[in-house]
Amino acid sequence: MTKHIITVGNKKYPYYLVPVPKTNRVRVKCEAAKINQEFLKEDIGDLLVDLPEMIMEEIDFEERQDQTIRFRISSTDKKKIMQNAVKHGYSNISGYLRDIGLNPK
Repeated sequence: MTKHIITVGNKKYPYYLVPVPKTNRVRVKCEAAKINQEFLKEDIGDLLVDLPEMIMEEIDFEERQDQTIRFRISSTDKKKIMQNAVKHGYSNISGYLRDIGLNPK
């Protein structure tokens, strides 16, 4: 795993490039941009060009969220919700529940 730093708005943000063995892919991890996924090696250059904008968009998104909703559930239900969130590619329950609530099917 190789740690790199990108500067956006005078602040430094780490990101990691992890080669995926025996493939033409690299796992990119950047907490600030909420990225943790594999990309083709030839797409990494374009991703890095877009990374500062992705970080700024994530920062703006988080700043706009200033309200809290709280409710109680059983530990069993919480585990099921977390499993569903991970299954659908979410790294946290909040994002998963927000998307379900704002985009019902």
